[in-house]
Amino acid sequence: MRIKLLLLFGLFFGSFVVQAQEYLQMIDAGTYKVQEIIDSAEAYFADKDKGRGSGYKQFKRWEYNALRRVKENGYLPTTEERLDELQQWNAYLNETAAGRNVLPDNWQELGPKSWSATSGWNPGVGRLTGLAIDEGDANHMIVGANTGGVWRTDDGAQTWTPLSDYFSNLSVYSVAIDPTDSDTYFFGSNSGKIFKSTDAGATWNLLGSIGNSRVNKIVINPSNTNMIFATAENSGIYRTEDAGVNWIKVISGDNNGYDVEFKPGDFSVVYASGSGFHKSTDGGATFSTIGGFTSGPKMIGVSADNPDVVYVLEANSGRFGGFYTSNDSGSSFTKLNNGGLNFFGYSTSGNDNSGQAPRDMGIAVNPTNVNEVHIAGILTWRSTNGGVTFSCTSDWIPGNAASQNIGYCHADVDDLQFYGTSLFAVTDGGVFKADNTSTVSANYYEDLTNGLGIRQFYKIGVSQTPDVIVSGGSQDNGTSFYKAATGWKDWLGADGMESFIDKTNSNILFGTTQGGQLYRSNNGGNSYVGLSEPGSGSGNWVTPFEQDPITNNVIYVGYNVIYKSTNLGGTWTPISQNFGGNLDNLKIAPSDNQIMYASRSSLLFKTTDGGATDWVQPTRPGGIINSIAIHPTNPNKVAVATTATDRVYVSNDGGATWTSYKKNLPNFSALALVWDDNGADGLYLGMDYGIYYIDNTFTDWQPYSNLLPNVYVNELEINKVGGLLYAGTYGRGLWVSPLVTGTAGVDDRISNNGVSLYPNPATAQFTIALPKATKAEVRVFDISGKLLIYETESSISNRHSVDVSSLSSGTYFVRINSEEGTATKKLLIN
Repeated sequence: MRIKLLLLFGLFFGSFVVQAQEYLQMIDAGTYKVQEIIDSAEAYFADKDKGRGSGYKQFKRWEYNALRRVKENGYLPTTEERLDELQQWNAYLNETAAGRNVLPDNWQELGPKSWSATSGWNPGVGRLTGLAIDEGDANHMIVGANTGGVWRTDDGAQTWTPLSDYFSNLSVYSVAIDPTDSDTYFFGSNSGKIFKSTDAGATWNLLGSIGNSRVNKIVINPSNTNMIFATAENSGIYRTEDAGVNWIKVISGDNNGYDVEFKPGDFSVVYASGSGFHKSTDGGATFSTIGGFTSGPKMIGVSADNPDVVYVLEANSGRFGGFYTSNDSGSSFTKLNNGGLNFFGYSTSGNDNSGQAPRDMGIAVNPTNVNEVHIAGILTWRSTNGGVTFSCTSDWIPGNAASQNIGYCHADVDDLQFYGTSLFAVTDGGVFKADNTSTVSANYYEDLTNGLGIRQFYKIGVSQTPDVIVSGGSQDNGTSFYKAATGWKDWLGADGMESFIDKTNSNILFGTTQGGQLYRSNNGGNSYVGLSEPGSGSGNWVTPFEQDPITNNVIYVGYNVIYKSTNLGGTWTPISQNFGGNLDNLKIAPSDNQIMYASRSSLLFKTTDGGATDWVQPTRPGGIINSIAIHPTNPNKVAVATTATDRVYVSNDGGATWTSYKKNLPNFSALALVWDDNGADGLYLGMDYGIYYIDNTFTDWQPYSNLLPNVYVNELEINKVGGLLYAGTYGRGLWVSPLVTGTAGVDDRISNNGVSLYPNPATAQFTIALPKATKAEVRVFDISGKLLIYETESSISNRHSVDVSSLSSGTYFVRINSEEGTATKKLLIN
């Protein structure tokens, strides 16, 4: 059995400090077309190893997501474009609310919010990239999830609350809490963007921009909170003296930015690192560059136990490059001899050549013991003698960790930090905490992320059984399956991709990992076998993998050729010509398994004889095809979600002609489609913001996102037995809602007619009157669609008052979202 244990990386990422990797700087710049970046990357990797630590796999992940979101002009949408479009869409929803039908959309989160490994080898909840702990309250923390937003806990990680679900799905790479105001939060995103909240994360505003790269770290001066430092990975190190209104690059000769630390007890001394190490003695106004290092990425460690000691951890081409120590507050350094070991790889003895720094790279020093130093790459390590020697404190596979009597910590550590004497590791599987760092054992780490719904699903598969089973493949955390009675279990590692449940035996699960490796479990996920991979055995980052909807034991996989197996993957037969490149999508008509559609980039292919003869190319609908949906009863009725301006096209003649279904859709990216056999040709669309519904009783798309966060919706699947629609999201896990059945109207739901606001006009406060008691979310927008006030899950006993004393006179809209329905009312404030 062939298993590639490949732990991969985030949607956007930084340099591996190999200057020839120009494509990384091109990604950050935002001024290059997606195809130009792809060409640059492929040229760079053409004659290089593409295995672990090479950077190739994280490039392929970026490529997959970029090609699904690229605009028709070849560029990716900017942060500003997405925020503007979101505001315009909210304004449209508010203005048109009174004329819309009441629909039954009621999205409920299904997780996973914890992990329970069976045969998966690297379990975790989901990828986290930042952690901040309130200096005055150890129980108050916020974390940043890569595409899952910012989350808060006020009870020491017993419970977690999402804070940016309805703001934006922007990537989060760093977070910070104002040390003098625990209701003021910051998060750093991609493209140099920093966002700020002054109401404990209820609403957010763009604070400013630092270059064009992801924001690795935000550090606030506790003695002057108007002074903030921030690092942008491929743009450098920045400082503001006016709380973020204006930012200045403080080190002109270093275009990388990784870490900033204050000297303990002396905020006039600031250490900063990019490709070099820099020291300031005037609070960061000016910096001197300290020599004695190579140009690799650097992270900095300090301890209040001895403020004059400074440690620098350095990388070299993704691997461990060196460990340096200073006893004179960073004015000079000595490089320690670590015996040629590599502390950034997979080996717990340091004897491999892997590494993913600076993406996986961290250092933290015990504030009560300057000689206790912790570093991390893929694994975590500890030194008790100031970095002279290190021993491994964790492994990334639970069984291996237990057998070595060291802790289990999810692989790929983005950051390490101490709070008091507790060590926190921020990883691709969550946050892990070591309360007693002096004694290493199998219980060394505690996972704090139980309750975080941040799984990044690429694909999901849903059974057609009363006891629904959902299996989904995700970034960094493998493939897991869900049953209502038993919850979630992990059954396959690596990056999980397409997955489905056998239609005749729900104990048989199928899954794939990146590049089209195929697996099957015959016992409900307790173990798995690797399937033979036909032909090249290599597909796209997400490889099409489908089961025949009619004939038992038949499955298909789409590489550059489509293969069919009649014995559940034991043997394979080609059923197509070579398409000249790997396929993106493959679908079999539910009503006629001889009719199939496949796509590669903007090319569409079709067979009407099950592949007995060469597939033909129907008319191109336009744009890169992200999703294909075939009508349940009419194999010639096909819908495609594309990157073209029109977003969605529908054909009623098997692809000979296409009709634009753009209608009133916002200019978000169209990612997933599914037809419902509900008697009205119901069609659901998942975008990177929201889910939408249309059938032959509507002339326009209807919003179908009640209680659903703003998050990438990568796949939609229907369970007809229960009348449920499932959404696999890239950052907020699995969600479920009732389908639209029969007529669109729902009589017993909350609607605009049953909700009133008084007094209206209001001054400092208004009251919402509902026809029934319910738990609801309340939002107040201005006329441009900007969210100004957000109250989450307020229990409304028919009446609920909202403070609007902070708002100016004018016209606003109040939106109430609850499990009982949605209502939007206009509010005037005098």
